[in-house]
Amino acid sequence: MSVLIRNLFFLITILFYGCANTKEKFLQINGTVMGTDTKSILLMKPNQDLRFDSLIEIPVENGKFYYESRLEHSEAVNLMLGDAREKGGGRTMALFLENEKIDLIIHSEQDFDKNQVQGGELNKQYQIFKMETDSLFKDKPFEEQLLWQQDYIYRNPSLISYYLFLEHLIYFKEDIDLNLVKRNYDKLSETNLEHPYNDLASNLIKAIENIKVGKAYVDFSAPDLKGNIIKLSDKIKGKVVLLDLWATWCGPCIAKSRTLLPIYSEYKDKGFTIVGVAGEFKDTDRLFKFLEKEKWPWVNLVELDRENSIWQKYGVDGGGGDMFLIDINGKIIAKDPTADEVRKHLELQLN
Repeated sequence: MSVLIRNLFFLITILFYGCANTKEKFLQINGTVMGTDTKSILLMKPNQDLRFDSLIEIPVENGKFYYESRLEHSEAVNLMLGDAREKGGGRTMALFLENEKIDLIIHSEQDFDKNQVQGGELNKQYQIFKMETDSLFKDKPFEEQLLWQQDYIYRNPSLISYYLFLEHLIYFKEDIDLNLVKRNYDKLSETNLEHPYNDLASNLIKAIENIKVGKAYVDFSAPDLKGNIIKLSDKIKGKVVLLDLWATWCGPCIAKSRTLLPIYSEYKDKGFTIVGVAGEFKDTDRLFKFLEKEKWPWVNLVELDRENSIWQKYGVDGGGGDMFLIDINGKIIAKDPTADEVRKHLELQLN
């Protein structure tokens, strides 16, 4: 009987520790705020728009904040104080989220360099990386640091490198070496299989490479004002088309679109059309009221909450939009043309 009891006890012990060891881990952020009366902390993911996207916003009460989540993938965010939205921007701090406990001490923007992060292997590695780069590139041109980072990314294809890689693609795309970028993307995507960053990076690279004069346009589908899904290629086949990516909150976009009304009226029966895509957030109420008043006569589609990644595919993330003139063969012949430039192209193409 005593042997049976000992065996039973041994079995229970194994089961207990087995369950304990397989217990699901969660991201837990414990934070303290010092020197600021901010009401919240913002966590902005790569390629999100501070003005409109649904950021992670963590309330601050009595100088403390707490956030908990179960992550499918570790990810990087830029941490900001909550009033950054009202101000239109602010200082940021890179933070790497894992299913671990992370302790933060966040200071006012004037003392943001004093912020402290404890917890998570990725945050530890990033702090080492920052110390190394600060030492190597103090008082040196930032371009040298960007070039060095491309080599670092290839040698260390971690999530930290993926964060640096995406920052390059989003904010420094005019200064990158496309061959180096493609090499590093292959390395990062192989190392970080099935991570959502792979699709994001692929779209950004294709936009940099392909959205140029002389290149073919990128096809997409989006709903019209009645909810019908429209494929761009079906609407423009055999025509010269102006693709107008705009938004009701973008004043310069609207002003430029209005200049196209007489051109559309003159050439719409001669093989020219316009396809407008409104990049809206949360709902389409503002869009419907706007178009009811303006009565733009061309095809109008909707890109709500970036659901089709159209702005991303055309390399205009972070802005209200852009215009692309596409010839009858599907080649981009002008990027961001004025109304006069559109007219001159149409005179050559259609007359």
